[in-house]
Amino acid sequence: MRTRPLVFTELDSGRDGHTVTWSAEPGGHVELSGGVALDGWQPEGDGRWVAMVPDVISTPRQLYVNGLRASWARSDWLDHADCKIGPEGITGAGALGIAAYARPSDVEVVFRVRWRDYHCPVASIADDLIRFAEPCWTNALPGTGRVGPHWDNTAVGTEIHGWSMFATNALELLTDPGFFVWNSEERTVTYLPREGEDMERADVVVPCTEQLVVVEGAHDLVLKGLSFAHTAWHLPDGYVGAQAGFTLTGASGPLGEAGSHYTKPVAALSVRGGRRVTVSGCAFVHLGGAGAVLEAGTKDSTVTACSFSDVSSGGVYVGDIDPHPAPGLADEGNTVSFNTFHGTGAEFTDSVAIWAGYTRNLTIDHNTLEQLPYSGISVGWGWNQPEAQDPWLGDNRITANRIVDVLRVAERQHDGGAIYTQGPQRGTVVEANYIDRSEYGTTANDGNGIYLDEQSSHILVAGNVVTRVGYKWVSNWAEYGVENRAAGNWTDNTITPAFSGAGSVMEDNAEGLTELPPEAVRVAEGAGAGPWPAPVAALGIPEP
Repeated sequence: MRTRPLVFTELDSGRDGHTVTWSAEPGGHVELSGGVALDGWQPEGDGRWVAMVPDVISTPRQLYVNGLRASWARSDWLDHADCKIGPEGITGAGALGIAAYARPSDVEVVFRVRWRDYHCPVASIADDLIRFAEPCWTNALPGTGRVGPHWDNTAVGTEIHGWSMFATNALELLTDPGFFVWNSEERTVTYLPREGEDMERADVVVPCTEQLVVVEGAHDLVLKGLSFAHTAWHLPDGYVGAQAGFTLTGASGPLGEAGSHYTKPVAALSVRGGRRVTVSGCAFVHLGGAGAVLEAGTKDSTVTACSFSDVSSGGVYVGDIDPHPAPGLADEGNTVSFNTFHGTGAEFTDSVAIWAGYTRNLTIDHNTLEQLPYSGISVGWGWNQPEAQDPWLGDNRITANRIVDVLRVAERQHDGGAIYTQGPQRGTVVEANYIDRSEYGTTANDGNGIYLDEQSSHILVAGNVVTRVGYKWVSNWAEYGVENRAAGNWTDNTITPAFSGAGSVMEDNAEGLTELPPEAVRVAEGAGAGPWPAPVAALGIPEP
């Protein structure tokens, strides 16, 4: 286990046209793990087992038992129709069942509102009122003075949009195998094993360390064939999701209507101000935060042929949220290619597999994205706010990606798209991607295919195959999203979307198809990280 990240600086860089490579020796395997082995399990009746947690661990949010994630026990979705939300907390402790829990102060309540996700710890229960830890609760409510009015409309307890909630981490909820409960007073975890798991012999890991590798200003560096595993995310402020895995943290701060003061998730690998850094053939697995972040002026760097699976937050984050970065902090010329993403957003369901903020000349090419709770690829930031005009954004390419089974209905995370964009970005192209099933059959919840949101402008959408989406195959709803063009795409969708904004046009698109033509099949079969040809779903097949 690493208790501190491995740090590479300018001193670790390649020189004179050479690179420095860190990799396993041929035939070997290197795993960088932030976890601690958890043993000493004792039976406690009803099939449950208990173990003491070492003091080095703060609050364990995950266990990994024989390589499988175990999460906190949770309730079903709770009926909150008669609950009242206010600055003190939420009424209905009795009706919701939370008042009956033996240790309510260990409970965390999860709220889902449109595209936002909230995880707030319970502080106390008095009479019928549930009070939550601060600053999580204040940040979750409308009227913080730190976000724009649109975010107030999607705060906890909104009367404008529907919202959902459930409780986690109570012993009374531990009824399903593969889940556990944390007792902060006794510093124990209680686990209900899956069939066939022998806790006297099981390999159990609990995450401890948040970051494994930090590249700080290094250049001409290669990380190849490494595994990043078992990271934690301590979340001292709770989790108040803003969008795409970014959170509102701290008890106070400046107003940022364009999302310029949100916090990026902690990541197993962070590259800050890197030049020509290559991350190749690495595995990011069993992570409590995000996978990899390229930020703070990273240029000409690549994440390629890597796998991201069982990740609590997003997979790869590129760039930052300042629309006008100083020259040394402007991200440019990076590449995310030939990677696979499966089951990212495992805990924080508002996150996306690949996110990019204010960046230029970014290539997102031939990635495979599967089984995601919310959007797949998100590029751009800023909405339609004055401070986000004329941003460092453009000439990005989102090409030949395979995006299947996203915006999943069961997660109740809505208003997104398989590919999602924001902001004016001249020269940006969305081309030759295959999108299949984006919240299929639930039109009201906005399961879009390619979603040009807010001030998305000057974007070409061409030659994509979009099938079995629940709402619009392409969306350009805002009048201030201008000069977009959708041409030569194929879809079975029969909803003809309005393409708003001055100069925005749709032409030569094949809509309402019952069978894909050969040229569309070739595009779909060639998308993703391989192997090729990749399978293509037949149109009109029943929902699985």
